[in-house]
Amino acid sequence: MKHIRHIQILAIVILSISVNVHSQDCEYHHTEGDCRYDLERSYKIYSQSKSVSMSPLDTIELNMVFYGQKDYILSFCTHKKMYPVHFILIDQQTKQVLYDNEEDKYLESLGLGFDVTKSLIIKVDVLARGSSEEEIKENVGCLGLLIQYKNYPKKKIQLQM
Repeated sequence: MKHIRHIQILAIVILSISVNVHSQDCEYHHTEGDCRYDLERSYKIYSQSKSVSMSPLDTIELNMVFYGQKDYILSFCTHKKMYPVHFILIDQQTKQVLYDNEEDKYLESLGLGFDVTKSLIIKVDVLARGSSEEEIKENVGCLGLLIQYKNYPKKKIQLQM
């Protein structure tokens, strides 16, 4: 009876470890995937960068805050068969579409900056043009959004005496 209890506990531990390992596959895709090619030395990685697991049948919405007086670079990356990545930037307050990368042939990186703090909705889906219909139904892959930032250059104030 004592051995059965130990086996049950061991089985629960093994199952929880394997589930945990599988659920973290995408956690750092934004720093390990194709996004790493967009790393800029003079920029810092923004803490709102993220990676998610998604299929070509999904559309995700990310709510993000972009602080004023900063330049940002948004870089999207995914697995080879999931490209191109389609994203739309929407102003949270006005619901106005600020940018749709479809107009730029699904550009994967975008530089932007705001003078004042803005809350944006980023709608993202993957079109999986390199996949068959069967693969689209079965594929689940990682999508990474690497966000980098740097402060606007400080204006030099010259005083005359």
